[in-house]
Amino acid sequence: MTTPARPPGRKTYTRLAVGRRVPLEYELVSTDLHYNYPLRFELPATNPVVAWYYRHREGSPLRARSWTQFSDPRRTTYRGYTQLQDGREDVVDGLLREIDDTAYDQDLDDGWVRFLDRWYSPLRFPVHGLQMLAAYVAQMAPESRITNCAAFQSADEMRRIQRIAYRTVQLSGAPIDAETVRRQQAAWEDTAAFQPLRELVERALITYDWGEAFTVTNAVIKPRIDRLVNQEIAGTLATANGDPILTSIHFSLDEDARWHRAWTAALLRHLIEDTSANAEVVSAWIEKWRPLASESLGALAGIVAEAPVPFDPSAVAARITDDVSREIDVVLTAPPRTSG
Repeated sequence: MTTPARPPGRKTYTRLAVGRRVPLEYELVSTDLHYNYPLRFELPATNPVVAWYYRHREGSPLRARSWTQFSDPRRTTYRGYTQLQDGREDVVDGLLREIDDTAYDQDLDDGWVRFLDRWYSPLRFPVHGLQMLAAYVAQMAPESRITNCAAFQSADEMRRIQRIAYRTVQLSGAPIDAETVRRQQAAWEDTAAFQPLRELVERALITYDWGEAFTVTNAVIKPRIDRLVNQEIAGTLATANGDPILTSIHFSLDEDARWHRAWTAALLRHLIEDTSANAEVVSAWIEKWRPLASESLGALAGIVAEAPVPFDPSAVAARITDDVSREIDVVLTAPPRTSG
């Protein structure tokens, strides 16, 4: 009598395998990690926390038949993220050491130093708002692959806050006292150029529908502000005013922002291909927030005219607006993928 063959053993990754292919590390450590979606809360639906998720996540008009088909184009894992950012931080640390070792700041134009104190240093406040927005999206997203991207994005924003703060201390030549912090916070809260952006960020922070929060953060605010801060103010304007190291620092920070735009575009494309009605939902949110976003960009871009070597604010705002519009149009009008 022959013993019946035992069925092949199941691996821990069997559910993720496609045919005989072993899943990628990214797939293993990023897929289906949420304990509370779909409908997996052990608490009753009447619990306030559970009700919050059901209202602002399950209740969002942004829907998908399959969330897990979204894939981060960079396939970011925690291990890969820390290795990547460790290398980038080594570069930025080297630039900051060069500033200290060469008395770099002493050779900067006094007018440029005053410009940085007035306009660059307070930028850590709106960036902190972007960090909180990314953290909220990570908390509320219905799929762990989205949560991972938003959580890494939140960490990237903390990196940018830290580097702006560090550069602020270097420029002051001494530890920042409470009065300086209050003055820079007051600039964010009271100066006319910042007020449309402050309103935009604060309104976004009380936008609780996870889909709208994601859209206003990653498809409306960040594409404009990242370009203005990283590429214009701390980029070409800094270079024109004899501050190439600031340009190099923000080139590294802009690498983060480019990935934020890449995973955002990938998610939006997936959502539209999965459920065509999502195109209209996202477009409506973008149109809802566009007027205040345009006002914010125009007001803050105006500061480039105050640099010792000034730029034309209207040209800066127009360049950014054109880039953002083209980027969003490509995503929202992309034809469906064909199989084959």
